[in-house]
Amino acid sequence: MTTTNTRQNSIAAVCEALGVPDQDWHVFTRWAAGPLTPKTRDELHQYVDVMIADRCRRSTDDLISKLIELEVDGEELTVDDIRRFVADLVAGAAVS
Repeated sequence: MTTTNTRQNSIAAVCEALGVPDQDWHVFTRWAAGPLTPKTRDELHQYVDVMIADRCRRSTDDLISKLIELEVDGEELTVDDIRRFVADLVAGAAVS
């Protein structure tokens, strides 16, 4: 039971940091529950793409907005970089 609670707390922390609306946390919980297959990775990437587009129009104080604004060695992160980062966070929440 502790492992389940830890995973739920981990994915909740990820969702909160990313600025995922509360009503969508169950989707991230599902993605974190198992390995990211090509199908689930595509679903996650599509979700993240919408978040990126939204934050480009209206920046907030969440991690997605911060990643969009981030520059490494004078270069902005690409959409693929942000997708990979989010996928790694979700996968990491699964093993917490």
